[in-house]
Amino acid sequence: MQRFCWILFIGLVALGGVTSCKSKKKIAEQQAAEAKARRISQAKSELQALLNDESRSIEEREQALARIKGQNIDDPEVQALIRQVEQKLAAEKARRAEEERRKAEEERRKAEVAKAMTIQDYFRDIVGSGNTEIANRRIQEALQLFASPDTPVLIVIGTFNGEKDYDRPTTISKYLNYLKDQKKAPHRIINVKRNAAGKIEELELEKQ
Repeated sequence: MQRFCWILFIGLVALGGVTSCKSKKKIAEQQAAEAKARRISQAKSELQALLNDESRSIEEREQALARIKGQNIDDPEVQALIRQVEQKLAAEKARRAEEERRKAEEERRKAEVAKAMTIQDYFRDIVGSGNTEIANRRIQEALQLFASPDTPVLIVIGTFNGEKDYDRPTTISKYLNYLKDQKKAPHRIINVKRNAAGKIEELELEKQ
């Protein structure tokens, strides 16, 4: 009888242990599921915030996105939001690149205008030189700014249907000598094209 009771006791203890293990496993699984749900919810909230965020820089938002992606959350909604944020940031980067390109182009244009003013100064010097020797010296100095003495000079005489109409083409050498002979500078510079060496390869003028 005592032996039977002892066996029964051991059996009950063992059964309790198995039940306890199963219960702990279930609790652990439930806790893991809850933790995953919290991560998903948090990721969704942060991604939505990134979609609406206009205050932080693109780089800061990219870092925040990389942190979320690093969690490797396997959830369709989270992945869809990640793609939306990626697309938004890519579009913003493209706009910024275009703005920077336009700004650089504007700076280049301003620099060209500043250089063109130097050419315009030569025009005035040639016209107001007072004697042929000084005028010829100014012409030779001015020609150093051009790719060749035969660099084309285009003179706009009007605009028709949105298209520029030009006078008969001439060269910079002929034009500078024209200024010397006429003793007046009737045109202003509106466009300058330069080659890779920085020499002027085309000059566009119009009446002042």
